[in-house]
Amino acid sequence: MYFHPLHSPDSSLIGYLLADLDEQEAVVIDPPPRQTELILALLTERSLRLCHVLRTHVHRVDAADCSALCDCTSAQLVVGEAAALPQGCSREAVRVAHGTRLVFGNEVVRVLSTPGHTPGCLSYLWRDRLFCGDAFDVGSCCAGDGEADPGALFDTLTRRLFTLPEQTLVFPAHPIKGRHVATLGELRARYAPRLQQSRDGFITDMMQRRPRATTPRIAAPAAGS
Repeated sequence: MYFHPLHSPDSSLIGYLLADLDEQEAVVIDPPPRQTELILALLTERSLRLCHVLRTHVHRVDAADCSALCDCTSAQLVVGEAAALPQGCSREAVRVAHGTRLVFGNEVVRVLSTPGHTPGCLSYLWRDRLFCGDAFDVGSCCAGDGEADPGALFDTLTRRLFTLPEQTLVFPAHPIKGRHVATLGELRARYAPRLQQSRDGFITDMMQRRPRATTPRIAAPAAGS
């Protein structure tokens, strides 16, 4: 197997390249903006064929070209069923639902529907690793982003993500408290005070954050932001 984080040089965004080296097939999750040439170089270096470009979410107003890699490689663009693609996206996306399994080589990525940050958010489970986009961004997603749904986010965290094994390694689209990876058990302990309140209490808490937001959460143009 091959695993390569992709850090944007001018933002906090993180994407991920996964590959089966034996079968020479790969997928990329949330490729950061202006990283197309780097990703193509990494693919060429190991003679890899890119099968899928997986997006955890797409904002309604998104300056990123979410299809550049697909145009260069003929990979399929994969988004959630409720995702709204930005204007100008040149690729028709494959829309996937919870439970879908995406295959590259002998590897399998399992799709999890994890709405909350946006209605169409997905997470991807590969081996012991969870790629969750902004699913754990409870400090700002409902405060600054009109697409967010705090009730759906509460359900996603309590009924879906925190039901996975505690040893699951979580890789977000942005660092969480400065960290690029954490175990699900660590995150469960960290978010316990917020999630131990009722669902209505969580919604109220998140809604009260909105007046303090002055700019959209998507200020940085990015794929997977």
